[in-house]
Amino acid sequence: MALPTRSQRYWLRTASMLGACLATTTSGTIYLFSTYGPALSQRLHLTSTQANVAAIAANYGQLLSGPFFGWAADTVGPQVLSGFAALGSFTAFSALAYTYEGTLGMPSWLLLAGYMVLVGLASQSANMAAVTTTTKNFKQNRGSAVSLCVAFFGLSPFVLSHVSTVFFAVGDKPDTFGYLKFLSYLGLTTSLLAALSLTVVGFGPSRRYRQDIPDG
Repeated sequence: MALPTRSQRYWLRTASMLGACLATTTSGTIYLFSTYGPALSQRLHLTSTQANVAAIAANYGQLLSGPFFGWAADTVGPQVLSGFAALGSFTAFSALAYTYEGTLGMPSWLLLAGYMVLVGLASQSANMAAVTTTTKNFKQNRGSAVSLCVAFFGLSPFVLSHVSTVFFAVGDKPDTFGYLKFLSYLGLTTSLLAALSLTVVGFGPSRRYRQDIPDG
């Protein structure tokens, strides 16, 4: 099997970097509970303790699943993890949206916490797919590449909270249902795009042997 040329590796690595940034955008949605949590808690008549447990459940889902998804990223590859992130994020936020709307009735707050655990699992799955792929694709500029993923992970809650304020909090009654549906489709879209673009290209040949590889 012929090795990819330097030009092909460059474009594959660039596409993979963009996919990693999209994946970490999905990961950042775990920190958005404060934008929809109060309205959801009021609709479901949750106590402050129940609401806090539901919010913390997302963090437990994300942090405790880290070793598993790190192993999965090395074993089955980033595409499978991104696919799980797409399905998990879409399912969790859709369930939260229709729970708020009342379509799913008035479930137990424990079920709400379960939805938040799924948000955390999807977040970690997308994050591990992005970070492990980026680490394997960059050697000399690895720190800069990984820090770009971390920047998208940290900035996405900030940006998406402003999206909530500008587009979904207009008037006296915020559109919490619309915002949760937006988050569900955002997670689905970004993770599917990540699944299509994340590729482990590798570092490429060393400088010693680079002259033997055609430029394409």
